[in-house]
Amino acid sequence: MKKRFYVLLCLCVIFFVCISGVSAHGADITEDTMVIANESNGVIAKYFVDDLGVNVSVYKFTSTGDVEHQLEHALSNPNKRILAISYQDTVNDYLSKHEDLKNRILVSSDDNESLKSGLQELTNINTGSTDNNDFITPLVVGLIIGFIIGIVSGVFIIKKKNN
Repeated sequence: MKKRFYVLLCLCVIFFVCISGVSAHGADITEDTMVIANESNGVIAKYFVDDLGVNVSVYKFTSTGDVEHQLEHALSNPNKRILAISYQDTVNDYLSKHEDLKNRILVSSDDNESLKSGLQELTNINTGSTDNNDFITPLVVGLIIGFIIGIVSGVFIIKKKNN
């Protein structure tokens, strides 16, 4: 009985150590280059994105809370570039609190010329990384975790066969 308790305790500790931290903020499912719009200017923004042929997604937001939530994702994602043509007061307030985002988050009016120049400026922002698919880190972590679990389970199987 005591031996099983220690085995279970060791397995729990191993699993606890191997579990990576999970952000309570949630996953960001939006594109890295985007336009924050509302119901009244989302269609015109989409028209100019298609007309210019740039790889930018237009998202229509309905509340300032949703916009702030999206801006929070820009804090943790260094590749996120945002052009805000709606909720400009909210975005400007957020940028005044987070100065480091001013080079990746632009505020523009929704008239034709401002929107065109804002989209061109948005696509010209260099985030410093063109490849955000880091393959080697998850591979190494997976190999280490698999190796540890394999060694521990192998020891227990061998001990059980010998008894």
